[in-house]
Parts: sequence; structure tokens; C-alpha cells
Amino acid sequence: MKKDQYYFDVLIRSAAYGCDAAMFLQESFLQFEPETVTQRMEAIHVIEHNADSLKHEMMRKLGREFMTPVEREDILTLSQELDNVVDCLDDVMQRIYIHNVLALRGDMLDFIELIVRCTKALHRALEEFPHFKRSQTIAEHIVEVNSLESEGDVLYMKAMRRMNTTETDPINILAWTHIYEGLENCMDACEHASDIIESVIMKNT
Repeated sequence: MKKDQYYFDVLIRSAAYGCDAAMFLQESFLQFEPETVTQRMEAIHVIEHNADSLKHEMMRKLGREFMTPVEREDILTLSQELDNVVDCLDDVMQRIYIHNVLALRGDMLDFIELIVRCTKALHRALEEFPHFKRSQTIAEHIVEVNSLESEGDVLYMKAMRRMNTTETDPINILAWTHIYEGLENCMDACEHASDIIESVIMKNT
């Protein structure tokens, strides 16, 4: 494998872990059972661990390389942002576990659908990243991520308002605020990664 291609391949694989974690979380929501939360939390943490191991493997190699396809700081930053996507998804399941959620609110499925779409758009952008100078679609994928993140902002505000106007138990309000913030973090993490891709393109074209 060419040295240049190695870094691009690792970034694509990192984005794929984000897709895997998002789809696993979606499946967990669709088939939600309180008694399986611990098991599912452990399972999604395996995805997070694998993503983290891949990042550290690349960082060790990056530290030994003299020439890289784009600036090493950009590779490192993008790798960290992609890893953060998986971390945020892992964190959502932890928050559900911490607050001992027994039933999901209806808009949770809307949130995770947006997140799945966002991680897939980010993955498509990374697939185009190796040839970003001549890609006809990478800009579209970046715009899609940003658009989905904006949809997530609206959904977050509506969900928070609905919860605060219908829920009376302060403990539940605290718990669901924490969980909704976790979902919002997932969308933000995808956007941050796409912003780095866009920045690298601008610096190198």
C-alpha cells in the first residue's frame, strides 16, 4: 500500500466506525429493552475501542513519517474528530444507562435517524477525500453533513421545549436534558469533522 493511501484508508475506516456505532445505536433504540442496556452499552464500547485503537496505530505511524499526503496536523486533527464521533455515540448509550431509562421518548428515533444519515454522508465524503482535488461530489457530502446538523439543531430545540412543557418530574427533566445533549453532541461531532475536511481542501487546492 502506498504511504499516502494508508492515511486516507485509515480515515475512511474511522468514518466507517462512526457509521457502525450510529447504526448500532439506532438498532438499540428500535428494539429498546431496559434489561439489555448494559449489554448494548458494552457492545457499542467495543466499536469505540476499535476506533480508538485504529487512531492510535495511525498516530504512531504518523510520528515516524517525514512526508504525508496533507499536513500531518490536519491528518491528526481529522482523525481525532472522526474518533470523537464514535466517542459521542458511545456516550449516548452510557447516559441512557446512567439515568436508568426504562422507555425512550418518541423523538429519539428521529434523532438517531438524522445521526445515521449524517455519519453516512461523512463516510461518503471521506471516500472521496483521497482524490479531493478532482472529486465532483465531496463538496455535496460536506454540505449534506452541515444541512443534517442544522436539522438536528431544530429537532433538539423542539425536543427540549416539548420535554420542558410536558414533563413535571425534575429528575426526568435532568436525565433527558443530559441525553438530548448527548445526541446533539453526535451531530456536532460530524459537522466538526466535515469542517476539517473542507479546511484541508481549501488549503490544498
